[in-house]
Amino acid sequence: MVQQQVIDNNEFHPIDREATVQAVKSFFSDRECYNGYNYQELKRMSGAWGELKSPSLNTLGGLASGTNNTVEWRFIKHTECSRAIQAVEYAIHGCDRVSREILMKRYIEQRPVKIVRDILRIAGNATWHRLDQRACCQFAECMEAATILCRTDQRLFPQLQFYL
Repeated sequence: MVQQQVIDNNEFHPIDREATVQAVKSFFSDRECYNGYNYQELKRMSGAWGELKSPSLNTLGGLASGTNNTVEWRFIKHTECSRAIQAVEYAIHGCDRVSREILMKRYIEQRPVKIVRDILRIAGNATWHRLDQRACCQFAECMEAATILCRTDQRLFPQLQFYL
């Protein structure tokens, strides 16, 4: 017989939609994020700018002593930031179609609101505001699982989801 697990009601708190939306918009902007990086910073840091070389090794196969091997640390940083970008992409794909389009066109491609509204045939500011908020909240929900599945260092991201 399978035993059913009971989830404690304290595990599910109501989401603070306004704070969550602001955190997601801040994450996708060029504004500085506290306790993590914004999307633009992660994107820049994930690029392999210049030539990446293998770490310097001594004759025993260990790292060469006395060598400040910054190339190795740059490679690690590049890899971690690349995983973070993958987590963002994975989270976006976890959202519904309209939210995914809003996130991609407005926040990733940084197109103006009017153009995104025209592409998606969204009439009215109230409808846009509601759909934009929904996209941001869905993204924040999906990021929790995405960071786990992509094995991303949580410290790279600011807190995106807030509770009442």
